[in-house]
Amino acid sequence: MDNSVYVSLSRQLMLFRDMDVTANNIANANTTGYSAEHILFNSYLTNDNNDGDINKVAYASDVSTYRNTETGGLRATGNDLDVAIQGNGFFVVQTPLGKRYTRSGNFQIDGSGTLTTSEGYPVLDSSNSNIVLPDNTTNVEIGSVGNIKVNGNDFGTLGVVQFENPQFLERLSGKLFKSDVDGQTASNFSIAQGMLESSNVQPVSELTHMMTLTHAVTDTAQFIAIVNDLQRKASNAWAAQS
Repeated sequence: MDNSVYVSLSRQLMLFRDMDVTANNIANANTTGYSAEHILFNSYLTNDNNDGDINKVAYASDVSTYRNTETGGLRATGNDLDVAIQGNGFFVVQTPLGKRYTRSGNFQIDGSGTLTTSEGYPVLDSSNSNIVLPDNTTNVEIGSVGNIKVNGNDFGTLGVVQFENPQFLERLSGKLFKSDVDGQTASNFSIAQGMLESSNVQPVSELTHMMTLTHAVTDTAQFIAIVNDLQRKASNAWAAQS
């Protein structure tokens, strides 16, 4: 098969990968605290030994994905248990599989008085303990550094951590991340109570990018079909002359 087909197929695979990432961004455009992902493309050279000559051929390859770590816009909810991080940091939550990290601060109180995520995972404080509010709780205040007051009295501090390179965090869902190392106490952040961080996905840009990818996939498929047709005709002509 002509190398142009192999090169085109490698590009097609990368386009499909980019479409998957873009589709996931669009699907999470309204997910609280979601950070958009983008794909990094690269090319690699390999030897082409056609006709006895050695030439270099460049194939497409996806190196990895990276996340947009910019803070999403804040929206007011008026709910005292909704909090948003402005700047660096992740909330720490406890799951059956270990600690996980999130920027989604739409918290709630379960039947035992424990502060949890919307999925029911306990939110940890600065000492990695569950935050269990007393039965007589009537008012919860959360300050700019995560300090919690219950009924006007100091109660604890939300655990907010940061990582040297947040790109190394493994996304487990739209909201949760996993890390092989514990985060360090965050700095340069502020907590806003009664607010939630919106997704930083730009829907119009993502939809435009998806349309561009769709056209590129179609064009590449047409090119591959044309090359295959030419090869078939050339093969038939050669067979007829033999």
